[in-house]
Amino acid sequence: MSVAAVALVLAALVVLLLRTGQLRIGACLVCVVLGLVLGATPAGPAVNEALTAAGTWLWEKVSTL
Repeated sequence: MSVAAVALVLAALVVLLLRTGQLRIGACLVCVVLGLVLGATPAGPAVNEALTAAGTWLWEKVSTL
């Protein structure tokens, strides 16, 4: 699964949470900015590798269903 697909699924989840009132726009923007800043730090590659490993594991489990 590509990064674009994961981003699309997460964006849909954010929109759903915003529409149901579970998430406010301010908190949403803070989370987005935090993710962008975290990705720009030296921890970015490690976070990316961990998310890639988790996504690969999850995709393998879903594919075997």
